[in-house]
Order: sequence, then structure tokens, then C-alpha cells
Amino acid sequence: MKKVVLIYFLVSVTTLSFAQDLRDTIFFNNGGILIGKIKKIKLGVVTFDPDDAGDITVQLRRIKTMAAVREIFRVETVNGNVFYGRLLSYSGHGYAKMTNGSDTTLLYLQGISIMYPSGNAFLQRFAGNVGMGYNYTKSSHFGRLNFDGNLTYSYKKELITLDVSAIYTITDTSFSRDNENFYIKNNYYFTPTWFATVFLNYQRNLELGLQRRYQEGLGIGNKFVTTQYIYAWARTGFVFNQEKSTEKVTTGTLSEFYGQLEFNFFRFTKPKIDLLMSQSFYYSLSQDRFRNDGSTNVNWEIIKNFKLSLEFYNNYDSKPPVEGNSKLDYGILFGVSYYFY
Repeated sequence: MKKVVLIYFLVSVTTLSFAQDLRDTIFFNNGGILIGKIKKIKLGVVTFDPDDAGDITVQLRRIKTMAAVREIFRVETVNGNVFYGRLLSYSGHGYAKMTNGSDTTLLYLQGISIMYPSGNAFLQRFAGNVGMGYNYTKSSHFGRLNFDGNLTYSYKKELITLDVSAIYTITDTSFSRDNENFYIKNNYYFTPTWFATVFLNYQRNLELGLQRRYQEGLGIGNKFVTTQYIYAWARTGFVFNQEKSTEKVTTGTLSEFYGQLEFNFFRFTKPKIDLLMSQSFYYSLSQDRFRNDGSTNVNWEIIKNFKLSLEFYNNYDSKPPVEGNSKLDYGILFGVSYYFY
């Protein structure tokens, strides 16, 4: 009987020790320790699920070292390296050890750009936002309702993005769909910085005389800046358009050469602000025509996951679908957005 009790005790201790080893741990610069589960790292912030508490976020600059041992993680660093493995704590300030069982690499924590589970953590690969607000644009003196949404899915070498936005004019007697965009793209990274891209796009802009435009594109791009607080990338390629004007005139397939530049800046100290600037340029291969679509977005976090948003958008067409229509459309949009990571 004593032997049975002793064996049971040893098995229990071993099991508890193993479970203890699988608890992720954050060690703070001030000596504090937090135990639970690391969900992801993105944009210089750790999303952490403490034992017996709800999710919290912690800035990497506040962390001395950490251990993420529950599962295999994919880690992308600011200098473009990609690792798969588990994180082990390290005695050096601001570092952790990345191990995959055979190799161990010393990682600078503030050099981690993105980290997320590479296994079955399906929902953790999603991020996005949804927002709405009131705005004023050049093409109308009426109040307008706008909404927008964004959803991204990251997995290994792929990044899939869905963007939706619309501007509607609503009066007592009418409803007008003034501006609409539905956009989906898939980037496939064949190196940490170089990627192939394909995308589909639907556009509507009554100010430029465009009832609808279907757009299919492909190309190649490069993420030429990747830090905790700044992302920047550029891509180029070809697009094919099918247009219909507000006068019901349709075109065949129009081919264009395009280039796009996007710049993202994130600030995590108060006030928490992020800035996104994007400009796309199109030159027709079948017409003497130049187009430009762009936007600048500023978001300020007022409470957790809710941000005040301000956007300036611009659209230019040297040969709009309806002759005599304005060549330029622009507007300022205000709203409140909810973000999920």
C-alpha cells in the first residue's frame, strides 16, 4: 500500500511539474512576473491571457524576458528573419531564446515584429476593424453616412486582406450610393520581404461618373521597412478593368500598369495613435489616361479597442467615364472604429 501511495505521489508531482513548465511567463523590468498564456505579439505589443483573468496587452519595452512554451510559434523579426519554435527565458535584459528542439537562437524582444501560434490557433490569425461616422465631401452639401471595415488573415507565408467602405447620402426623399469599394487581396511571401500579390476590386464613384468598375490585378511587392512601429511596402504590376459609366456606357477590358505605396506608423505610448497612408497610381496601356486613388487615415484610441478616426481620401481620373464630369474627388471622413486583434 505504501508503494502505491508513493508511486501516486511521484506521478502527481511529475504531472504538476510538467503542467507548470507549460505555463507561459512574462518577466517585467520592475521585477514583476505574470503567468498565463501568450497569444500573440504584434506591433510591439504582447496579447496575454493571465491565469484567472481576462486578456491584457503589454508593451515589449516593459518586458525583461519571457517564456512561451505552450505551443509552436511563428516569429518574424524586424530585420526580416522568420523562426518557428518555442521561447525560453534568458538572463540577459530584453532577450529570450528561440528553440525548435535542435537549434537555439537568441532573440531581441523589441526586434520581434510579429509572433503568433503556427498550429491550430485559427482565430488568432485574424485582425481587423469596423467603423462608421458622419462626413462632409466636395460632391455634396448634405450630411453623409460612411462605414468601413477591414479584416486580415495571416498564416505562414500568406496574408489575405478584405477591405470594405461606402459613403451614402440620405435625405428625406432620396438615398444615393455615392462611393463604394470592395477589395480583397492575397499576398504570398516567398521571402520574408518579397511577395507575389493578386487582388480583386469593385469600385463606384458617382462624382467621377463611374457607376461600377471591376478590377483584377496581379504583381510583385516588397516590404522594405519592418519595425515595431513602422511598416512600409510597395508593389507593382498590371490590372484589368471593366467599367460602366453613370450614362450606362460600358467598356471592354482595359489594361493598366499600376504602382502602390503604403506606409503605416504606430505609437503605443499615450496618446495611442496610428497613421496609415496609401497611394495607388494607374497608367492605361490602351488609353492616354492616368488615375490615382489614395487615402490617409489617423486613428486615436479613446478607450480599449475603440478609436476616433479621421480619413482624407482622394481620387483622380484624367479621363473620367463621363466626359465633362469632375476629374477629382476628395473628402474628409470622421467616425468611431472598433478594433480587434
